[in-house]
Amino acid sequence: MIESQTNSPSATEAGPTSSLPGTENPENTPPAITSAADTQSSPPPQPSKAFEIFTRIKHTIGAQTHLSDANIAVAAFWVISTWFQDALIVLPCLAITGPDHEATELLSVLHELCSGSLLLAGFRRGDLMDVSRRTLLISEPHLSNQTAALLGNFTNRGFMIVEQRYYLFCHSSKAIYIGDSPTIKRIQHAIYIEVTPALNAEKRVPPKGVDLSVENLNAHLAKYRERNLDQVRRLEFTPTGVSPETGAIAKALGSCIVDSTDLQAALVSILAPRDRQQISERLDTAEALIVEAVLALSRGGADQLYAREIAVEVNRLIEVRGERAKLSPEKVGHRLRKLGLPTRRLSQTGNGLVMDKETRTRLQMLSAMYVREDQLAVTENLHSLQATENKGVGEVM
Repeated sequence: MIESQTNSPSATEAGPTSSLPGTENPENTPPAITSAADTQSSPPPQPSKAFEIFTRIKHTIGAQTHLSDANIAVAAFWVISTWFQDALIVLPCLAITGPDHEATELLSVLHELCSGSLLLAGFRRGDLMDVSRRTLLISEPHLSNQTAALLGNFTNRGFMIVEQRYYLFCHSSKAIYIGDSPTIKRIQHAIYIEVTPALNAEKRVPPKGVDLSVENLNAHLAKYRERNLDQVRRLEFTPTGVSPETGAIAKALGSCIVDSTDLQAALVSILAPRDRQQISERLDTAEALIVEAVLALSRGGADQLYAREIAVEVNRLIEVRGERAKLSPEKVGHRLRKLGLPTRRLSQTGNGLVMDKETRTRLQMLSAMYVREDQLAVTENLHSLQATENKGVGEVM
């Protein structure tokens, strides 16, 4: 069990079973809320199934916040994953945008549901010594790009910082409010959800009995963790049809759903459109053009590609699209390194890529993130035509 789970009773201290009103399927949901007197004699909760827990978390979040149905579902998946932090390689970050009042309400609700959670007003690197290995719920509407990158690194197991001569592992679940109109770069392994403004000044009042329901829901989550931790560790869920980064997020969240393939499929169906939107946003970037150019040039079977060759192809693609901006070989080399394709000195005439197995593997991963399939087909056709024309000229000569 994760250290200092202040918001959840242990499995041995679990309270009575309860549920929010409005459930319709008695086979898949726990009994309805009863009076305090009745609950005192109720039996301890039995091991709950993922669908039951997921549904109750959704009802609890939806009753007290302003989110779309899809975003409520994302938040519910994320809450469950916080109970399995020690079993996951990637711990997705929940990034929240929208009005600060409504975002704060959401963080407060998550505080009641997540394992070992802390509410933080702001985030500083130096605070990590005191909050390591906890679920952090952070309000930081002025988050800097540097801090965003730091939080992104901490979604990966094994990354640490050195603070006051101590090696500090900071791999833990985090949700962070990043403002109404954030300008920061994207956080690695983050799922972005937006809270909507309230329609009136009244605070959303949770249904009667929700506090008791949350307490008992935590007990069910503790039982669910105890029963399924070993299975979650195996990380057997493999999502398809999404980019590598979204796939890592879906694998982490979906692996925590151990007995419902329908819920796992629903998770992927929610994340897939967001994934396509992120890819669409990247399509017109310089990085996308560079990946497309390298893919086109590499199909000729060359063992190496000079940065100046790639720059020529990139600028040709820019010209075809009716744009005027140009990229120099130096800028192309810099962007290649940012993409994880480091250049090296190929000869006295310049730097470039060695097209070895590692480079080609990385290139295929980048193509899924940055290049549309239809655009790849167009590029391939253009270069096939160019190769045929060059061959014809050679035969004539």
